[in-house]
Amino acid sequence: MSALVVGGGFAGLAAAIALRASGVPVTLVEHQSDVGGKARALRTAGATVDVGPTILVDPAPLRALLWLAGADADEAPLERVDPVALVTFSNGTAFHWAATPDATAEAVADLGPHARDDWARFLDVGARAARLAARFVERGDVAGPHDLWRLVAGGGVPVGDLVPFVRHPSLAALLAARIRTPALRRWLGHFARFVGLEAHTAPAVTLVIPYLVATSGAWYPRGGFAALASRLGRLAEDRGVVMALGTPVERLEATPARVVAVTAGRRIVAARGVSAVDVVTTAAWLGPEMLRRTAGRLTPASSTVVAWWVVQGHAPIRTHHAFHFADDGEPLYVATPTVSDPTLAPPGVDIVYALLHVPPGTTLPRRLGALLRRRVEAHGQWPGGPVLAEGVEGGGPSCYGYRIGPGLFRSFRPSQRVPGLPLAMAGGSVFPGPGVANALRSGLRAAALLGGASRAESA
Repeated sequence: MSALVVGGGFAGLAAAIALRASGVPVTLVEHQSDVGGKARALRTAGATVDVGPTILVDPAPLRALLWLAGADADEAPLERVDPVALVTFSNGTAFHWAATPDATAEAVADLGPHARDDWARFLDVGARAARLAARFVERGDVAGPHDLWRLVAGGGVPVGDLVPFVRHPSLAALLAARIRTPALRRWLGHFARFVGLEAHTAPAVTLVIPYLVATSGAWYPRGGFAALASRLGRLAEDRGVVMALGTPVERLEATPARVVAVTAGRRIVAARGVSAVDVVTTAAWLGPEMLRRTAGRLTPASSTVVAWWVVQGHAPIRTHHAFHFADDGEPLYVATPTVSDPTLAPPGVDIVYALLHVPPGTTLPRRLGALLRRRVEAHGQWPGGPVLAEGVEGGGPSCYGYRIGPGLFRSFRPSQRVPGLPLAMAGGSVFPGPGVANALRSGLRAAALLGGASRAESA
């Protein structure tokens, strides 16, 4: 029973490694010449500049994947980011988001008279969101009413865990009801951006994202995210996955008995398959009727624009991450990964990113890099020396996939299953959650749905 995986990003790599761990022969097909998908890096001015993700919110799925492959954690080393971030507001207040909940409780105390109590309230409701999210991972795919019932039935979900998210459908509504400190409300509401939404349109269970970071920490893979993808690609190959890189897929053919990837040079046939590419692309490959209803309902989430610089020197305020909130408009996100991993650049050199969220399809302004640099300088995070290299990335299609809606049961994206076919989908367009962690988790889930990686579910 062979398997085919289309797409060599983190979701496809996770699916391929998990399927191979169960003894299934696997071929992974990727149109680029290397793996990683959105995680890619530039080598310039002696530095390695990631132009994709900059933080791992939840290390659990990566650790699960390594366990499935029988690999040591040193094959994908992680650095814990401490403090997680500097958070500033326009009225001059600021705090360091620490790597432990107790330390952060001390740091937020200056935000207002209720801030300590609000932090405790956040941790309480966040724990409920985390239990629901764990239930979602445990119970598998949600494709219809029966699956929704299976998600909450059979014990394991206390009614008290459901109530806040049923009563307050959106993240903004939940925070308005539970958090009295305006700065905390704005900061926690910003995590809707981690799934490409706004606080008033994101489901309330999105609160699980800051909760996971607050309790499990934030992590950075040594060498960057493109390097992490390369390590997982080598791991897949070492475990016997056939890597067909530089092989664009022209279409997919699927019957109840097989899945075929049609490329320019050959037809790759397998008994089952995972499409770890965008669900709309998958629908176009399979033909107009197969996923027409699913693909037709989707609306792109927000996109991002990123300016980056390789700069001689170090900034007066030097922290791996920072969130800078203005009176109005989009908060500025700044990352300096060389704080956690100095090997990314020559000695005495920093890599600096500045990120904004924008509507999908946004055309980048000509002066965007200069505008963002001025904002970074204003916050004291600009190194003092000359710029050795710089660039601007992003705009265009959403990097978060598609929008989900407020409400507990509207928070599930399209099913990962393709009805009647031995085909599962993976990636951000079909699995809710932030970044690399959930891309990996979606690949593990896809492998489990195909019945070829029973250990993936327990992982």
